Amino acid sequence: MLSATSVSRFAELVKKIETSATPSARKRKTAARKKLLRVIKEQHRYAKSAKLRAVAVTLTYCDANQLATKHISAFLDRLRKALRRQGHTLPYAWVLERAGQFHYHLILWLPRSYKLDFAKLSKWWLWGSSWAECCRSVTGWGRYMAKFDNTSIFPKGAKLFGYGGLDEDGKTAVARAGMPRWLQLLLPPSRRAFRCPGGGWADGLTGEMYRSPFIWTPQGAILASRRPLKSHIA
Repeated sequence: MLSATSVSRFAELVKKIETSATPSARKRKTAARKKLLRVIKEQHRYAKSAKLRAVAVTLTYCDANQLATKHISAFLDRLRKALRRQGHTLPYAWVLERAGQFHYHLILWLPRSYKLDFAKLSKWWLWGSSWAECCRSVTGWGRYMAKFDNTSIFPKGAKLFGYGGLDEDGKTAVARAGMPRWLQLLLPPSRRAFRCPGGGWADGLTGEMYRSPFIWTPQGAILASRRPLKSHIA
C-alpha cells in the first residue's frame, strides 16, 4: 500500500505532466509567435507608406460559454465595411487569450482621420466589454499579443490568432518566415514555396521541388551531402 507521501508525490507528478506543454505544443506555439510577429512587422512597414496609425484593442466576453469564432469575424466585417465606404482597407491581427474571461487582443491599422470610439465598439462588439487606445509601441504590443498564454485550456478547434490586410510583399515575407532556414537560402528572395504531400517543398512559380539536405537520427539532424536538394515536378 502506498504511503501518504508517495501518494502526494504521485499526484504532484501527474499534475506536472498534465500542465506541462508537450514538445510538439511548444513547437507550434513558437512557430505561431514567430509568424504573428512577422505579420505585425510587415503591417507596420505597409502602414508607414500608407500613413496608417496602430490602434490596440481588447474585446472581452462577459460569458465564456459564448465564445465563437464568428464573433471576431463579425466585428472585423463591420469595421471593414465602415472603412471601405471611405475608400480604405483594414490590415489587422488578433489573438485569443484567457486570463479570467476569454478575450481578444487586436492591433488595427486605421487612417489617422478615423476614430474608433466607444459608441462604435459597443455597437459592433455585443458579447461583453471593449477597450481601445492608440498603440504607442507597436513592438511592445506585438510581443504582448504573442505570449499565447493558457492555450491548453482553449476549447477544441479554437483558433489562436488571425490576421489580414497584408500587401503582396508582406504575404511573401510572412510565408518565407515559416520556411526552414535551409529553404530560405535556396529559394530566390521574392518567391514562396509550399509543402508537398510526401515531403519536400515546391516553388509556387516554377514547380521546382526542394528537399531538406538534412536527415534525422536519434542523435539529431545530420547533413546528407549526397542527397539531391532540387528537382522539377513533371
